[in-house]
Amino acid sequence: MDTLIDLNSLIIQTINFAIVAFVLSRFFFKPYMKFLDEEAAKRKDLEEKLAKQTHILEEAHNQAANLVDQAKVDARIIAAEIVENSRKEGAEIVARANKDAELTRSKGFADIASERKEMEGEMKKRVIDVALALNAKIFGDSTSHREFLEAQSGEVKF
Repeated sequence: MDTLIDLNSLIIQTINFAIVAFVLSRFFFKPYMKFLDEEAAKRKDLEEKLAKQTHILEEAHNQAANLVDQAKVDARIIAAEIVENSRKEGAEIVARANKDAELTRSKGFADIASERKEMEGEMKKRVIDVALALNAKIFGDSTSHREFLEAQSGEVKF
């Protein structure tokens, strides 16, 4: 009987196919699928880490930008304070200089007034001496009118 399908050959081929399928499934497909699943899990884990790191990087960049902006604002405030303090110190220096100038001026006027009084006293003394010398030449007596001249010299103003 020659049939198209040989039952012995079919059984052997079925067993061979089962063995090949089992070997492929056990030693190739399952490890390969496990490897692909592990790689997919690793890839997913790396993507999550990358997303977290990107988020952290963006936060760090935003914080750095905020720090730079705050530093600029602080620098402007400090510069304004320095300018204001400089103006105040300048005003204080000018006020002190004006006060010192006024004290020097007052002292100068006081010195001039005392010099003037000394000069007036000296002038009065010399005028009295000249008058007495003239009196001595004219009248022959130099002391006779000294008290009168000293008393009258207080009324004389220069």
